[in-house]
Amino acid sequence: MKSILERTSIRQYTDKKLSDEDVKAILRAAFAAPSARDLRPWYFIVIRDEKKLEEISRFSPYASFLKEAAMGIVVCCDLSRNPRLDYCQQDCAAATQNMLIEAKERGIGTCWLGGYPNDERVVYLRDALQIEEPLMPLWAVSFGYPAVFGKVKDKWEDNVIRYL
Repeated sequence: MKSILERTSIRQYTDKKLSDEDVKAILRAAFAAPSARDLRPWYFIVIRDEKKLEEISRFSPYASFLKEAAMGIVVCCDLSRNPRLDYCQQDCAAATQNMLIEAKERGIGTCWLGGYPNDERVVYLRDALQIEEPLMPLWAVSFGYPAVFGKVKDKWEDNVIRYL
């Protein structure tokens, strides 16, 4: 629970690389996510190449720090597994959250970078990573060892809870 409550978005990273073991553990956490009808429509593009990270750091005006990350993962949905984009997004969001938590457990910082439904960002990722249908790029996540730690916030709000 501590990793959930203390997770923050990290946008500055050290030069330290992620181990293959860390990468596999992060992906394993994604695969453990719940999925509608257990269709598991996720598809992950793992980017560790510095030139490719620099290229995809331009997919959004908020992604410039991706070029300094040790790794990026572009989360896609595979519409051949589930043609319902709305359910695919839910499944891929659950998988993404699992990756964020596993990374935090390992002392690795992350930041979730929105793509879909911004058509320009989706097209950029498709072109840069040669993503073809039935895959649909949804968003990217940066990973790396934090150079600066984000401030942990208590996000509890009683006023948005209704008990019956």
